[in-house]
Amino acid sequence: MAICGIAVKSHERLVHQHTVKGMVSSLVLRADWSQDFIDSPEASFAAATPQRSSSVWNSEALIVVCDADINNRNELRAQLKSAVAPNNLAGLLGQLYVEQGSGFLSLIRGVFSIAIWDQRSKTLLLAVDRFGVHPLCYSACASEIIFASHARGILASGRVTKEVNPSAIVAYLNYTAVPAPFSAYKGIQKLPPGSFLTWHEGTTRIAQYWDMEYTEDSNSSEQTLARELLERMEQAVFQNSYDVSLSELGCFLSGGTDSSSVVGLLTKVKKSAVHTFSIGFTEERFNELEYAHIATNQFGSVHAESRVGPEDAFRILPRIVDLYDEPFANSSVIPTYFCQVLAAERGRKVMLAGDGGDELFGGNEHYRTDRVYQLYQRLPKPLRRGLIDPLVSCIPANAPAIGKVRRYVQTSNTPNPDRYSRWMTLQYFPPEKILGPGTPFRNGHGDLLAVSRGHYQSARAQTELNRLLYLDVKMVLGDNDLPKVVRASELAGITVRFPFLDHPLAEFSGRIPSNLKLKGSQSRYLFKKATENLLPKAILEKKKHGFGLPMGMWLKNDPKIRGLAEDVLRDPRSCQRGFVRKDFIQHLFQSMDQDNTTFYGDVLYSFLMLELWYRKHMDGQPA
Repeated sequence: MAICGIAVKSHERLVHQHTVKGMVSSLVLRADWSQDFIDSPEASFAAATPQRSSSVWNSEALIVVCDADINNRNELRAQLKSAVAPNNLAGLLGQLYVEQGSGFLSLIRGVFSIAIWDQRSKTLLLAVDRFGVHPLCYSACASEIIFASHARGILASGRVTKEVNPSAIVAYLNYTAVPAPFSAYKGIQKLPPGSFLTWHEGTTRIAQYWDMEYTEDSNSSEQTLARELLERMEQAVFQNSYDVSLSELGCFLSGGTDSSSVVGLLTKVKKSAVHTFSIGFTEERFNELEYAHIATNQFGSVHAESRVGPEDAFRILPRIVDLYDEPFANSSVIPTYFCQVLAAERGRKVMLAGDGGDELFGGNEHYRTDRVYQLYQRLPKPLRRGLIDPLVSCIPANAPAIGKVRRYVQTSNTPNPDRYSRWMTLQYFPPEKILGPGTPFRNGHGDLLAVSRGHYQSARAQTELNRLLYLDVKMVLGDNDLPKVVRASELAGITVRFPFLDHPLAEFSGRIPSNLKLKGSQSRYLFKKATENLLPKAILEKKKHGFGLPMGMWLKNDPKIRGLAEDVLRDPRSCQRGFVRKDFIQHLFQSMDQDNTTFYGDVLYSFLMLELWYRKHMDGQPA
């Protein structure tokens, strides 16, 4: 589903409905989507939905459009002072706005994007849910503001020139996605998660109504916190499934702790076997189907699975390029999409996913690694600065064995988020060897980690771990994983819900002390303690994998994917755009062929997706 619209300053440029019709038509992904329109003299809104729904509403005071999956409608109705509550969801949200102003956003439990034109004050309000599951972007000036779920809707208005934002391209090369609030296009920005925008007479203001806080409850016992965590997880699964029948409900199942917990709790909530779906790969060393089988045996789920190979990836790649309005290099969107198609073919309408567990409860391997580097900083400063650092600096960087000591100390002395980001493309390789003449930062001017540094420094947290968790909530989850799952689900015709992002559960995760998220070398310690009687031992002890894709291997070894990368990236046009140096691309191909890992292939994939995006979305060529 998607929404869009335009609001103008009084007596300024008029809004013609055919303009908004063109905008919403550009947002339609599937033939079975319908379109709804609503307008006033100064504003015109539209929605594209899989079925006719309650996504638009108007009154004498307001016009409202929303893309919302809200699971506390009855509680919201109870909040109304009005004797008559609109049955229409957009109307319900509009009436709450009339009575409570922007404060009503904090009452919503679920995911949403919403636009409200207040005809009394001539003010537009735009808002997105706490984690940005349903996104919005906008382009504002003194005379008008244009918004849409995706940038293509704004560009289709004909009122914003399509022009690449070079700074966003540089950020993409670091993060594999364009981070909020930036977009790949000049003049268009994304509304950050948990925030709302007001536009009045040409003035734009953005405020945050919700954010993660890490208060760390040091008074409750480990047993009490583990018990409450499991209770809140079960409540979140119930809240995201009570309104869906078993015949239309399913779960992603990778065999990891997150997806397996969701399956186990949903089985308990529904008191019946549930449908689960998994994707494996033709390359056995990337397969984790054995753990999915352990979970299905434990919970008795009705299971379906499929395998994805390089031929499938090559076939679907043009649709993925077309799907995203910006360059997007998270290759796991491919197995995610195929898993959703598998579920849709078996009648599923709603799927529950385990995304967010790592970022809330401390599951990523990076957290353990960073803890190892923090150990050095616990040594007395005079000892480090006066003795160890000078001695270590004398060790050749390429010295066998002992060279690792120098690298360890140097990395430990690098503060976060730089240390945490050291494997990003523009940190691992010198930027001047990568970036072409058409990009900023290529000569070292500016901060290549400005976005992540801003999140890291603004985290309401006292510990290093929680600052890193906050950074990943914003960038790994918000900018990368959620767009991956949600956008692919729209193409597949599925609604995905994320129980771990139920905000009472997310807020509770902020109360968990850091030393119970990562205890010693054990990741997500309290989570595993809470689920020790729910999950099989083999799943509790397995290493994280998820729906990762061996794209780096396929790009190196598969003739079709390798051939595509060679044809596209060695084409003179790719380097003439000024984003990347030709000799660096050649270096990546040579290094990939000499290396046994997928590292260089994965880096090449990000450059491949950048060029394919440009050809499709800027040059207008078929993907």
